Amino acid sequence: MFGYEEQEVMDKQVDLIFTPEDRAQGVALAERETAKSVGRAEDERWHQRKDGRKIYCSGVMTRIDSESFKGLAKIARDLTDRKGVESQQQMQLALERAIRAQAESVNRQKDEFFAVLSHELKNPLNLIHVKAELLTRAPEVKDIALVQDAADAIQRSVLGQAKIIDDLPDLSRVRTGKLALHYDAVDLAAVVRSVIEACSTDASANGITVSVSGTDAPLVGKADAVRVEQMLWNLVRNALKFTPRGGHISVTLWGEDRFACIEVKDSGKGIGPDFLPRLFDMFSQAEGGARRDNNGLGIGLSLTKQLVEMHGGRIDAESAGLGQSACFRLRLPKNPPSAPRTHAAEAVSPSILKGLGILLVDDSLEGLEGFRTLLELEGAHVTAESSPENALAVAADAEFDLIISDIGMPTMSGYELIAKLRKLPGTAKVPAIALTGFGRDKDAAEALRAGFDAHLSKPVSLSGLLAAIGANLSQK
Repeated sequence: MFGYEEQEVMDKQVDLIFTPEDRAQGVALAERETAKSVGRAEDERWHQRKDGRKIYCSGVMTRIDSESFKGLAKIARDLTDRKGVESQQQMQLALERAIRAQAESVNRQKDEFFAVLSHELKNPLNLIHVKAELLTRAPEVKDIALVQDAADAIQRSVLGQAKIIDDLPDLSRVRTGKLALHYDAVDLAAVVRSVIEACSTDASANGITVSVSGTDAPLVGKADAVRVEQMLWNLVRNALKFTPRGGHISVTLWGEDRFACIEVKDSGKGIGPDFLPRLFDMFSQAEGGARRDNNGLGIGLSLTKQLVEMHGGRIDAESAGLGQSACFRLRLPKNPPSAPRTHAAEAVSPSILKGLGILLVDDSLEGLEGFRTLLELEGAHVTAESSPENALAVAADAEFDLIISDIGMPTMSGYELIAKLRKLPGTAKVPAIALTGFGRDKDAAEALRAGFDAHLSKPVSLSGLLAAIGANLSQK
């Protein structure tokens, strides 16, 4: 077992089968002393053969005290193979743990990166949107058609870019299992009409006709209304990108067994047969005439596929080839028969702002001034502060009807600011709305926990802000 011939070990110490490290630490001597004093010594350790190879042994050294012999006997069993299997299993487990920990760390970093990226991109978009909205409401240009058309185009473009930005963190959350769906009874006919209406201006501007069928009567599906709109938006926008001037897009809704089906068919560039199987792959992009990610990031269709699968549905794509148009079919499980709930809130009139005392806080000076001007145009009395510290000082001496604050500020976050404002008698119960480029569910939840009454993701439209103000002023 140790590779020695008998004559090679006669009259030699047993130390020669111990490793040099164990011999240096006196392990062999300690084993003998233990066996002598208590009668036996057991161990499991690496020993060394004559050829230098190490073997793992289970051993026992026993004291022998008889008339014919006095000394020590050591019996060793070679467990190298078993030890190797155990070591390999332990190494495999350790490797799997390390890989899992690394993957979780990467996913956390990616999630945070997308959140920060979203915030940094949405801040300038919010400024652009506010400035465009100012053009639609400024008395000097309110009746100039050219200015109004330009402002409308800017606002539509901003919202379109914001949806692309929102796709990034959504895709990350879907792939890591962190995106939760909020199921409800959704009238898919209403969703289709809403999305088509939102895209109608772009379609007209590009000379594309859009027809809709199957939306005259409600068709209820069990789904997350926000995600259904997001999926349909991606499909319709995708069709608009690749349908040339003079082309046509048809959107059809119908019921089929247990599914509600939405078909988006265009007369556009089509999809090559080599790219069709990879159409829904993340960041997948085709080349040449079949390129269907024009002005996009190549994530919209991938996100749509993953969202519909989370709903228990599926999406299919068909195309006869380049120049032969394309057709996408979305299938979502139906909801058991029940009346759909209404989610749409009634429009709130800008007159709600008239005479309202507002504390507005944002470290971006341009955004701060733009928002203040927009609110003041509707009759609000706005105190605008670019520093949270100044906002606290002002709040200690003045009374306000509403607080609107950014979240991502350098010296003090909006969360910290609202916590301090809630400790002041004058602002303890004043309605407060958080504005932020962070649009994740956990960001909204954190804003509410911190003391805000509502959370709005940038870019913020005046109508969206009015709805939040109306809802919270009525509750206070």
